Amino acid sequence: MSTISPAALDDAAVRNWPDFLNPSAPPPAIESSSGNILSLSSTPSPSSASTPSDKNKSGDRRVANLLALTELRKAAWARIYSSGISTGDAAISTTRVPTWRQFDTLMIKRHRHIAVDPRDNRTLGWIACFHPYPLLPLLYDDTQDSNFDDNQGARGGRLAEIQVMVAEAERNRGVGTFLVKAILASFKADTRYSTVQASFFPENQACQKLFEKCGFETVATRKDAVQMMDGPRKGTWRDLVTVEIKLPPLTLPASPQQQQQQQHENGSIVTPTAIDMTIDPNAIFKRPRLD
Repeated sequence: MSTISPAALDDAAVRNWPDFLNPSAPPPAIESSSGNILSLSSTPSPSSASTPSDKNKSGDRRVANLLALTELRKAAWARIYSSGISTGDAAISTTRVPTWRQFDTLMIKRHRHIAVDPRDNRTLGWIACFHPYPLLPLLYDDTQDSNFDDNQGARGGRLAEIQVMVAEAERNRGVGTFLVKAILASFKADTRYSTVQASFFPENQACQKLFEKCGFETVATRKDAVQMMDGPRKGTWRDLVTVEIKLPPLTLPASPQQQQQQQHENGSIVTPTAIDMTIDPNAIFKRPRLD
């Protein structure tokens, strides 16, 4: 049995101990065509070692944070809008960006949001909605429609059309899905609306996949619905695909009277909603009464 000298142990203290106990042959060397000796090493240098991508680091990180789309973000909104319509498949114009005042007047203020990056708070995309058709009850001064509140869980019947755009550098990372699901959750809490729809060109396959993923269904394809105002296809009439989703009925909690009535109809015993289980600490030390 071979012994290890103290000098060798001192040398092992500054080396990798497993490699010292199980020494391996040095990596082979080959001679290049130029006569230089090239060593093959399985351990990359610190400069060439691969580091985990940001996608792996943020695999469990939230896609984005949701904020209200206000005038404070109008610069980022205009930049994303301009980048989106430049493709020619997002709007009837490829260059004309509406002013913030026009956008603010048309879009419903309660249901418009932006997605920002959780790390640096940069704007990733935005979503907004408007009324595609006139609100006919307003012609008859129907104030009940604007303040609709039904205790039976019904909805007011309004329809809203959404418009969503994602920054070019932030696509294919779930931002669009995050925004659409966020606005659907916002509409589910609004009793005035029962249907949400979206319209896009048939060539916009990314938009179609997004809405199908979020549960929208195709309801119509309008032939020659809109005409391009500018761009390479200026003057061309294009089709529009319309998809929609129906909002579920409201689930309102039952009142205490309704709960008691339901228990009585089912033949169950009506129990108090709460029982006082508080124990007086001093009662533990009291002598029990024998009479």
